[in-house]
Amino acid sequence: MAKWEYKFLQIDVNLSPILKLARWGVQVPGEKKMRETMENVEKYVCELGAEGWELVTVMNGSEHTGIITRAILIFKRPLAS
Repeated sequence: MAKWEYKFLQIDVNLSPILKLARWGVQVPGEKKMRETMENVEKYVCELGAEGWELVTVMNGSEHTGIITRAILIFKRPLAS
């Protein structure tokens, strides 16, 4: 029977109704500064894929004002024996 390890990644998307743009961000464990821009978030997700992590599902929601949307990405990979 296969055994798995899991990783949860939170992505924040700050939607500015005034500026009509979105600011992406992901806090990478071990890094002091949040990675911003969709390209940097995509790069980090690709790094996880290169490490053997597979995206399993995404849960999303927003705060009460609807300005910040959060997505939790859940990854899995086989547990090293």
